[in-house]
Amino acid sequence: MRKGVIVIDSQAVPGKWFLGKAPDVRTPSYPPIVFVQGRNSSASSWNEETIYHGLNDMERIACLAGYQSVFVELYDSEGKGSRSQWDNGKLLSTILKEISTYFGQKLNIIAHSKGGIDVQAALIHYDAYPYAGRVLSLSAPHKGSHLADLSYSWYASWLAELLGQKDDGTFSLQTGEMTHFRSLTDQNKNIDKNTYFTAAGASRGPAFSSLSLGGAYLSSYGENDGLVNVWSTVLPYGKHLFTDQSLDHDSIRIGSRFFSKAEPFLKSTEPSSILTKGPIPEESLETEANHIIRGGPLPAGQFVKLSFSIEKEAEVTLFTMSADKETKVTLRSPSGTIIPAQKPIALLEKSYFGGAWLHPFELDHAEPGTWELSLQSPKNDAFLFIGNIHLPSPVQIILPALTIMNSKKKLLFRSQSSKKAIYSCQWRMIDRSGTLIHEFTTKAQGAAQHPLPSITKEGTYNITVDIEGTTEQGTPFTRTTVLSIYLTP
Repeated sequence: MRKGVIVIDSQAVPGKWFLGKAPDVRTPSYPPIVFVQGRNSSASSWNEETIYHGLNDMERIACLAGYQSVFVELYDSEGKGSRSQWDNGKLLSTILKEISTYFGQKLNIIAHSKGGIDVQAALIHYDAYPYAGRVLSLSAPHKGSHLADLSYSWYASWLAELLGQKDDGTFSLQTGEMTHFRSLTDQNKNIDKNTYFTAAGASRGPAFSSLSLGGAYLSSYGENDGLVNVWSTVLPYGKHLFTDQSLDHDSIRIGSRFFSKAEPFLKSTEPSSILTKGPIPEESLETEANHIIRGGPLPAGQFVKLSFSIEKEAEVTLFTMSADKETKVTLRSPSGTIIPAQKPIALLEKSYFGGAWLHPFELDHAEPGTWELSLQSPKNDAFLFIGNIHLPSPVQIILPALTIMNSKKKLLFRSQSSKKAIYSCQWRMIDRSGTLIHEFTTKAQGAAQHPLPSITKEGTYNITVDIEGTTEQGTPFTRTTVLSIYLTP
């Protein structure tokens, strides 16, 4: 029996729900608030220690404000990996019906991260909309996350697989897969049955954390909270309440950090009379290729070496991740200086590449020329190397945002500064299983069109493009772009 349960118990069983502490004085008109956690989390994420910022006081804050809180367990609570929004949404639909019946009224919902996607699946696709009124999503990747794209990319797949980070939930958050979800959701007849509010953070978290590393990678795509870009958190038919520069993806769910900003909108389940569209951050259709990405297996005892070029002196962020702490990583500069990686740092968070060891390099000014990375592990391992280059990109990619693409359409690469820039693009296209579907190389000077290869099966495909070339001044450069695209034959 769920009645009378007022604390979250130690067994995270999917489908269970729990009443938070009852307020001393509950305002009768205030609807109960259901809290939905994010990827790889459980109900306890709302009242226990956060990853970086101490205790989440959400239950206490809601109680003091006069609200009855309710917490739910979805499939991710089992600790066996994250599930898709379809699995979690179907389960959540049943849970919301039970909670609404228990209280005899509609509910409001606050969802963190992927929980916002799970909530939309429940309300819109599994017909749970009668049980809820207003929904607030906190840093929900409504348009996906490029970090999920990275996890399923050609270079990252070895390490992600070794760490057990490839699962349905991560796959579903790729920008290509979320493009498909948005096409099924945003025009659905149930879309206007609930009122949606969104909020975002724009801090990248503590140094050398998963959030700071993710934030550095996502910076090429715009403002972000270390896990999700701000433009991805908004819904065109909702109201964006705030983007807080002091909040990262972990701290935005702490009650004392956000609740006072959202509480005025949670007092009723009725459609909001002030629901006018606020300023919506837009995704640029032109994405600068400011990354160098490499990765793959590390056979025990063998040296693995790779090279890359930086076109001029620049601020760079270079780091390698491996599954084994004892993997040795060094850099050789163009002038021959050997630079060892700093002491490895454990990434134990429930995040992308959680469980990996980080081997960072501290370089204030990287000299131009060709660099060499060397790796060796005492046992079979895998690695992912990412270089974030703080320079204007020699090459940009133009890709229609949030569009399901026919494979006969074309991607357009162009030189940013001069028609004299010469470059080649090595394309690797993989399917959901990681199987290499197409591999080919194109060469160009200045602007060029690169046709996508045809496919026979509809779905999300991940494309890694390695770009090698010379600038207008004749200096070599290296870049990597990762794309996740939903394709139809």
